[in-house]
Amino acid sequence: MTMLRRSFLLAGFAALAASPAIARSPRGLWFDPTQLPSYTGRLERWLMDPAGEVTRALLREGTQIIFPASEAEALMGAIQQDHTLTAYGVRARTAPVVIMLAWARNDREPANFVANPSWFASDRRGSEELSVQGRIRAPLLSPQGEPMGVITEEGHIVRLPVGMNDRIDWLRPGEAVAAAGLGTRRGETVALDAVRLGREPDKLEPLPEENRQ
Repeated sequence: MTMLRRSFLLAGFAALAASPAIARSPRGLWFDPTQLPSYTGRLERWLMDPAGEVTRALLREGTQIIFPASEAEALMGAIQQDHTLTAYGVRARTAPVVIMLAWARNDREPANFVANPSWFASDRRGSEELSVQGRIRAPLLSPQGEPMGVITEEGHIVRLPVGMNDRIDWLRPGEAVAAAGLGTRRGETVALDAVRLGREPDKLEPLPEENRQ
């Protein structure tokens, strides 16, 4: 890549980073988002992080779509449960998780550009002591495809340090799970950072110290 072309690309990224992180038309961009790989599926549910911000979509096909919290209002206003969502972006090599760079209701509509994609996992935390229980639907995945907790069938989020899933062999889809820690409740749904974990609410144990955040 020539120095001149590299300078243009860096200037373009700098301009994007300075832009408001809202969904907007791709007209005038220096690239066409619809030329990116696309992933289409039916929305199963929106998922929040422990701080209470909606930052990902779970598709019925199992793919997790990660986006900045600033996109949530536009996405939730446009896409209803069981309706299709087309996400343009980058998929992890080893797991069904996509960093959203643009989106539309389907691949025939103009795409909405995501100004500041979520390249890394959110570290925002909740402030309320909560507990939760449910049955595991899928592992919660980082943007790079690493397990970092679980999503339950009820839509709860139990967030764990990266690597903890590998140390707890029963954290598998279909298994019961219970957890306690700081998080947020929205209606019937809870998202939290687990500090105690178990299969039953009355049998929770602390996470191993060396892997706790």
